[in-house]
Amino acid sequence: MAASATTTSFNGKRLMLVDGYGLAFRAFHALPMTLTAPDGELTNATYGFTAMLLDTLRSHEPDYVIITFDIGKSFRHDEFADYKAHRAPMPDEMRGQLSRIREVIAALEIPIYEVDGFEADDVIGTLARQANESGVEALLLTGDSDLLQLVNDHTTVILPGAQRFGEYRVFDRDAVVERYGFGPERLPEFKALVGDKSDNIPGVPGIGEKTAKALIESYPSIEEILANVDEISPPRARNSLAQNSELALQCRRLATIVRDVPVELDIERGAIHDFDRDAVLDLFRTLGFRSLMARLPDSHRESIAPADAEPTGQIAEPVVAASRAELEVLATEIRKAAEISVDVETDSTHPILSNLVGIAVATAIDRAWYVPLASPDGIAASMDDIQATIAPAIAEHPRVVTHHGKFDLTVMVQAGLPDFTIEFDTMLAAYLLGESGIGLKDLAFRHLGWEMTEITSLIGTGRNQTTMDKVPLEKVVPYACADVESTMRLRPILETELTNREQMQLLKEIELPLVPVLVDMERNGIAVDVAVLEDLSESMAAQIEHLEERIYALVGHEFNLGSTRQMATILFEELGLPSGRRTKTGYSVGQEVLEGLRGAHEVIDLILEHRTIKKIKSTYVDALPLQVNPKTGRVHTTFNQTIAATGRLSSTDPNLQNIPVRSPLGREVRRAFIAANTPEGRLFDEPSVLFSSDYSQVELRIMAHFSQDRALLDAFNNGVDVHRATAAQVFNVPLEDVTPDMRATAKTVNFGIMYGMQAYGLSRDTGMSRQEATQFIERYMSQFDGVRSYLAQTLVEAQQVGYVSSLYGRRRYVPDIAGGGPRRMAAERAAINMPLQATAADIMKIAMINVAKELAESPLRARMILQVHDELLFETPESEVEALRELVSRTMRDAAKLSVPLDVESSIGQNWGDMVDLE
Repeated sequence: MAASATTTSFNGKRLMLVDGYGLAFRAFHALPMTLTAPDGELTNATYGFTAMLLDTLRSHEPDYVIITFDIGKSFRHDEFADYKAHRAPMPDEMRGQLSRIREVIAALEIPIYEVDGFEADDVIGTLARQANESGVEALLLTGDSDLLQLVNDHTTVILPGAQRFGEYRVFDRDAVVERYGFGPERLPEFKALVGDKSDNIPGVPGIGEKTAKALIESYPSIEEILANVDEISPPRARNSLAQNSELALQCRRLATIVRDVPVELDIERGAIHDFDRDAVLDLFRTLGFRSLMARLPDSHRESIAPADAEPTGQIAEPVVAASRAELEVLATEIRKAAEISVDVETDSTHPILSNLVGIAVATAIDRAWYVPLASPDGIAASMDDIQATIAPAIAEHPRVVTHHGKFDLTVMVQAGLPDFTIEFDTMLAAYLLGESGIGLKDLAFRHLGWEMTEITSLIGTGRNQTTMDKVPLEKVVPYACADVESTMRLRPILETELTNREQMQLLKEIELPLVPVLVDMERNGIAVDVAVLEDLSESMAAQIEHLEERIYALVGHEFNLGSTRQMATILFEELGLPSGRRTKTGYSVGQEVLEGLRGAHEVIDLILEHRTIKKIKSTYVDALPLQVNPKTGRVHTTFNQTIAATGRLSSTDPNLQNIPVRSPLGREVRRAFIAANTPEGRLFDEPSVLFSSDYSQVELRIMAHFSQDRALLDAFNNGVDVHRATAAQVFNVPLEDVTPDMRATAKTVNFGIMYGMQAYGLSRDTGMSRQEATQFIERYMSQFDGVRSYLAQTLVEAQQVGYVSSLYGRRRYVPDIAGGGPRRMAAERAAINMPLQATAADIMKIAMINVAKELAESPLRARMILQVHDELLFETPESEVEALRELVSRTMRDAAKLSVPLDVESSIGQNWGDMVDLE
């Protein structure tokens, strides 16, 4: 007979037993189905499973690990036909990842235990018992609470948190008692009484949690409860127990984890530090799991690499250049190099506000230099020496390779160094290729097999974080030089792929020439009238307070408007409004849900208005004054080329592209952006104004070009209002008889059709019934058969090749278009919209490049300061407005040659909110 755990001498070793399916399901439902491998393979369950496994191994440091899986049906299904019968089939998206999860387990060389006729919980229970009997502690990692009944003095359970992925709670005996009010050994009886919905265990009818806990506190077992049934109250529980005694005992058998499964624990097979690390890294590269590399446990197995294996780390012996003589040697080497790679180190991540800490230069794939400008070691080159030596050498070099070169170029120009021309940029290349991770370390890991040092290992995180100028050179030099080495090695790999996909022209003629334009715009910045924002903040605070009073009055009491739980209680319980999507913490009260409740109660409109005002106040009105650069008196946003899948620019710090355009509140915020005519932020020595040029209906014009729809082509080529022309076609009335309502409906469909609008969306946006909206769209498609054919053909081609393209070859990959359900619908909407929106983005970028070139060659002093959607904003001397208008309008119209003309509308104003159209 095996010794009991209470008499066993424990040796300090720990075995972690993992509920494989429990963890995988938890990961699948906790993480979005947007997590994919570089080739588009869905990985949310695989990534989540791997992350939770590695996190737990790292935080609890077991000596051994074993994973269990269910295999077929268990004895419980034979005893109770409805056991787990209500569970939906495993989603296809989950099923497709199980083989990958097993690949991860195999790569880590973790043994898997499965036994026919038993569940994974039973196998875990048996192995945990055997481990305890041999003097080994057991840690049970699972996705649900069934295993809590196994907790004892030497067995604990680790459960992922219910609220946030990556949080865990450890249950020992005291934690189980705290949660339930009784010990773990009574959990099967508790489930027998109240039932278990997840396993479809019915429990005893009429017994709730409160009664069950009282019975467990009063009697030591179910047998004792049934033996004393006449004493039990209330009568309903007494009668139910008397009538269902056999059911109660059966439910306990179903809920009880078996601990004598025919399986033998071979604990040494699970030694955690014995696996082929290189094999794991190869799999992680395939899956794009670079962020999980640092979480891998150490392996004591020596790596056996073939003699001709590619290097897996930094190659060059870095050279520091700080003296004038060393810099002159580097300058000579730069001039002789066929190509160079450049990267900067700074003390912050904002290109305008950063100070230059150092410059790394690779002159060959195995030759890298670092030039320090600031270090705690006291070794630093002077800016005068840099200006006289390497700066002109870099500026003159025809082949400069960068990764995120816009940042490098901005920082160096801000520091007073000459600009240089970027000939290739690995981040832009990876973005165009649709790589899932475009960070340098992601790319180096995926394509080169390099495990590069994370920045946090140098500067730390949180409260302990420092800056690069405080990091010793012995750490900075290899880090910075590895960046330029890997950039140079990545260039031919990415360049070959771009060439194969016929996208080199897109990089060379659009994305790279745009970089210096964006650098200038970021450095120019835009002036902000802080006083306007301060007045607006006070006004909005009063509006918020007034709205809160009205909301409380309608509800009948005060509550926390920022609490989703309290909001859900008010709306769906107290006011009885129809509830929408349920989340893990209750009913959703998100924007989409509230929009769907408009008209159901007066309070909905007030809550939506309250949210809008609070968001704009915090995001812009209160934040912008803090973002004004004290040196320039202006706000300097950062433009991002590599965020939007459509190629559109975005901006951050601050985001100036999401200010509402058409709402009165948005216009109030825009009034704070001004032409600077005071010493603070002034660009010119004479009065200036803001000048705007905006493409008119550019995406509709692109639709006309792509679809070759005769009605659209005629409208645009003849200068007819396209929305009136559409309304005349669909409503079958003469152009002059089109009413404003007809035009508005046609406009909604014209723009909505480019986003895959269906009858539901048109009904929601116009007030039509669903049937009317369906009929309208059918009439639209019959009248605009070119549009219908184009949309259908676009979807067919996307299904055939897996991507859609802009006019200039920009691609968006849509792997989900071959699947089913909501993900396919989303992929179809993306496939319809992307060619139009991406072409519009490309045309705008071409226009920006050409306008910048024309301005540089003209005597005009205007500065391009902002790009938002289809608009370019300039600050210009007032005396040059007409000349600027002619130059910009002409250049924007000529940016692309379509089947219909591009049209540009211009306006001027002292502030961005009160612009006046120019005739």
